[in-house]
Amino acid sequence: MDPSPRFKKTLQSIWSWYLAQSIFVRALLLVPIVGGLLMTFLIGNMGLALMGTAYAINAFLVGWIGGAIAVVLGRALQIIAREGRQSR
Repeated sequence: MDPSPRFKKTLQSIWSWYLAQSIFVRALLLVPIVGGLLMTFLIGNMGLALMGTAYAINAFLVGWIGGAIAVVLGRALQIIAREGRQSR
């Protein structure tokens, strides 16, 4: 049995889902992939591995900082939305 028609149908559904997303979501999905490919082409696999090691070492600190920022921004946006609804 040829898996090609199923693969093509799945690929078409993924592509149509991607095109239905906003520009921001598209960028969130595309920028890391393109960045990784560019780093591989420009630096090579060893440079990419060293960069990954540096990320892994700093991930603990960056994760906590990023999490705190996400919580603060999320709470701030909730307050702004509530104030916007009350002022109407």
